[in-house]
Amino acid sequence: MSSATAALQALTTPFVPPPSCTDQFITTSYTTQSRVIIVHASGPADSRFAACQPSGWDAGESSFQFSPAVCPSGWGAYRLGVTTSYLGVAATRSTSFTTAYCCSSAFYFDYVNSFTAQGIDSEACLQNLGTESGADMAPPSTGLRAHNAWHISWASSDIPSLSPTPPALPCPSDRHVVIYSWTPGATVDPSLSSECNRHDGEPSGSNSDFTRLIWFALVGVPIIIVAIIATSVWVWYRRRRRRNREAEPSGDTR
Repeated sequence: MSSATAALQALTTPFVPPPSCTDQFITTSYTTQSRVIIVHASGPADSRFAACQPSGWDAGESSFQFSPAVCPSGWGAYRLGVTTSYLGVAATRSTSFTTAYCCSSAFYFDYVNSFTAQGIDSEACLQNLGTESGADMAPPSTGLRAHNAWHISWASSDIPSLSPTPPALPCPSDRHVVIYSWTPGATVDPSLSSECNRHDGEPSGSNSDFTRLIWFALVGVPIIIVAIIATSVWVWYRRRRRRNREAEPSGDTR
């Protein structure tokens, strides 16, 4: 376990909740834009909730943080990326580790601020009821299910101990979110990965041409203008010297 995450509970294999924990939701509601939304929330407000969580689920600065860890069995991972912690005097030392959020099957990850009374943090997993399961950001017609997202992390030295093995990030280690969602054990879908930036700062893919155009406008055009001005001055100076020589007396005194 890396020192940066040593205070958190490790879960190096998928946690499997007891069968009796599969449908623990309490019903509540909230009003938004003159609509009453029925919410089925699974969180600490339910007296049955704590018995269905792994040891250490409420440790750390906030609940549901584990490291080194993998997502629970059957859950999906979201927003995989790199976080850097700076240590020591004047932050002269740093350590990087990968982080991700975990959501139950048929749920999607989102940031919310409406369910704190039900024990749901801002990093939440949502499922729209009455619409297609897992339809991201679709307005619910009959209600919404919500549970807290797990926040997991691991250092590169932790990877050999994790099962399933987390995917290699396609971007350099100094970038943040690079994989938006991933099903543990599956191949990463390239369409769900952010476009990587090379170390020289030039994006790969379709944005590279645009970036080259910007660099040309900022650097190339001024250089060309300076070169044209310098050439014009040089040509003017040469012509003036030639005219001055032609205007000088030839020295014939006959």
